[in-house]
Amino acid sequence: MKHIKLFEQFINEGTLKTGRDEALANAILAYFYAVEGTPEGDAVQALPGNPIRSDGQVGQQGGLAGWGKDVVKDLSKARRIPSDFMMGNVITIAANNGKSYYFDDSDFVEGDKTIISGTHKMKYREFIAELIKLKIIETPTY
Repeated sequence: MKHIKLFEQFINEGTLKTGRDEALANAILAYFYAVEGTPEGDAVQALPGNPIRSDGQVGQQGGLAGWGKDVVKDLSKARRIPSDFMMGNVITIAANNGKSYYFDDSDFVEGDKTIISGTHKMKYREFIAELIKLKIIETPTY
């Protein structure tokens, strides 16, 4: 008999867990923060087999392909890297402060309070820099 996965099971596979995946969440944010022409981008470029990465638009859902997974694996030392994930979940785990973070349309919300408006107009580096400035996450290390 064949086992068929439900959509919810695929979504839950990419959910990071508190107490287990902090290093993985921080590595994902470090990857999205490191873009071409920055010191962080140069550090990622120096990792074996990793190409230059351009900055992209912020979205509720993020994803990693082959090279992105390699960078995150190198930075986090995790054995399994999700292909798709919810960025709010990644930030909640990386923040490790007991607060919940998510996107509400084009706003980024902490609990029930908007903390960053207009995320649809931002690139990932700018968005992560704002999270650092607000002291939600720490500056990525490489």
